[in-house]
Amino acid sequence: MGMLKLRGINKKLHFAGGTLSFIIVCVITLTVVMNEKSKKDSLIINIAGKQRMLTQKMSKEIFYIKYRQSTDFRELNSAIDLFDNNLNDLIHGNSVKGIYLPQNVKIKSKLEKVNSLWIPFKKEVEKVRKAVVFIKNDLETLTGRTTSLLAESDKIVKIMVKNNMSGEFIDLSGRQRMLSQRMSLFVEKYLRTDNEEDYLQFIKAKNLYNETINRFINNKEVQDIPEVYNCVEKTYKYWKAHEKYILNILQVENSINDSISYIYEKNIKLLNTMDAAVWLYTEYSEDKNSFFIKFQYISLIIALILILFSYILSREIVNHINNFVKRTKALDSDNIKNLNHRHIKGDEESEDELIEASNYLSNFVKKVNVAMNHSEDAIKQAESAVLELQHLADNVENTLQDLKIDKKEKANFDKEVNATEDIAIESAENLIHVRKMLEKLKANLNTMVENSQKVE
Repeated sequence: MGMLKLRGINKKLHFAGGTLSFIIVCVITLTVVMNEKSKKDSLIINIAGKQRMLTQKMSKEIFYIKYRQSTDFRELNSAIDLFDNNLNDLIHGNSVKGIYLPQNVKIKSKLEKVNSLWIPFKKEVEKVRKAVVFIKNDLETLTGRTTSLLAESDKIVKIMVKNNMSGEFIDLSGRQRMLSQRMSLFVEKYLRTDNEEDYLQFIKAKNLYNETINRFINNKEVQDIPEVYNCVEKTYKYWKAHEKYILNILQVENSINDSISYIYEKNIKLLNTMDAAVWLYTEYSEDKNSFFIKFQYISLIIALILILFSYILSREIVNHINNFVKRTKALDSDNIKNLNHRHIKGDEESEDELIEASNYLSNFVKKVNVAMNHSEDAIKQAESAVLELQHLADNVENTLQDLKIDKKEKANFDKEVNATEDIAIESAENLIHVRKMLEKLKANLNTMVENSQKVE
């Protein structure tokens, strides 16, 4: 054929069958691989998709814990650990779970970006978790400390009354009791609601309490009454420790609010980045499936071409075989004496096997022709020898009749002649037998040639 220079039945059949088998094996192998890949793709897309949900769950748990003053961190801890482990598996792979490494630069880059957002996000979440525990414990202590401050403020009022101090001092010290309660009220409200107005009310009450206690501690009249001054001084020291304690709580609360603001802001970015990674995984999986479908179509087209090519090859092979058979059938119509190399010489465009067979058959025919020529020559020589022996025997007989010899010698001559005749007869019989054997050989050779013609 023009498109492929293949000679030989064996080569053509091996090429067609081998190529078709190779395509089938490739399709089967790729199908198995793609099925396994599809399972892993589904697993990875599911895990990546779950990451989006986990970002929302962590944010929800943080707000729930913060505003409900809950210390149940089980759901939050579970979400943090699961997100962290899944992200690590997606970036570095996990053969045990069937998670492969990022399959292209886009996915890898997007996951690294998610990780860069996750590290500070996780840090802020853990910061809130620790701060909430701290606030929760301090709120319980705050109640007792507020009660103690109220008691100390109340003592000042009673001692001032006892020492007959002016009504102004009595009024101011009585207000201090109210301010201690007011501060505690607004601190607790602010810690629950983060209402700025509550915070401002607390600051106003704190400043007023601080201003009053400083006025007391620095007042000459108070200093002149040791009992009153000692009580004021004790309350002043307690107040400074209490003020520091409350401000520390508020500082922690403000850090929680800052962390929550960061979580609120970055949660959307983390969610969108993780969502983009999920779409990249989906796009990669779809591209891979699209490639597999294209490969199947291409393989189908190649298989159909090979089937057509195999059909053309088979027709070509059959034509060459028929031509070879046609040439060999010529042996049946020709006399074996007239056969020569030209009668069964194969076509140069034929198959290598047929050309080789025709060459062998041509050589065989040539050898048959040589053997037949030799047999014919032997038969002719044998017949000539028999005729010469018979002629010699007749001449000897005639010569004996003409000779004038005694009976005894003639008897001896007759005996010798008879022996010669016996030899001649025996030689003639042997020659006849040889001729029959040669004829039988000729018949066998003809049969062999006829059998060689029956190749269909």
